[in-house]
Amino acid sequence: MSEYNAEQEMEAIEKQVGGWYSDFLDSPQYKSLSISQKDEAPGIVRFFAEYSFRYVGVEPERWNSSSVTECCAEILPRKVTAELPFFQAVAPVLSAFFTFLAEKNLLSNARPLARTVAELDAEIVAASQDGSNWGPAKGLAMAARKAGVDLCDQEAFHRFMVLHNLQILARQQALPAPAPLPSSLPASVAPVRRSEPKVGRNDPCPCGSGKKFKKCCGP
Repeated sequence: MSEYNAEQEMEAIEKQVGGWYSDFLDSPQYKSLSISQKDEAPGIVRFFAEYSFRYVGVEPERWNSSSVTECCAEILPRKVTAELPFFQAVAPVLSAFFTFLAEKNLLSNARPLARTVAELDAEIVAASQDGSNWGPAKGLAMAARKAGVDLCDQEAFHRFMVLHNLQILARQQALPAPAPLPSSLPASVAPVRRSEPKVGRNDPCPCGSGKKFKKCCGP
């Protein structure tokens, strides 16, 4: 499938799942969620639908227990830059969403999917907090967030990335490490070759908004 066709299919999935989600907001299943779970629900459903297609290769009609497990317990914890409450809400939100789809006969196998994701709750949370599971882009974004960098501030994030890479190069070359990252980063630093992958325009924004980088913090 060409990139153009993939993007067209992704847009169709976003429209389909977005319609389901709009109806979900009026359902008893949504109303049963806690306030914090409702706050996280839009991003969770959006990430699940997008990552199931982009990384697992399945569209909604082909969601199954195996793909749900892979996406929720492996892909989301590895790639989504978010704090603990987001991952604590993944299983309750998706379980409620799948139950709603089953009640409305919108997805034939939704009820077993609700059971599957509910059983993954502890596994999802544990994987999300294990830094060894994180992909390079998430690792960089989480380090920046820990250092107090606003991930939506492109200049600040770039300066952090440069200094972060300098530290990595220093360790690799057994050179004296640069001074610890200051709370107030300098206005400019000399360029350095990236050791972390650049965030692609169609990748999720590292700020954790759930939007594509080009539609959020990207140029």
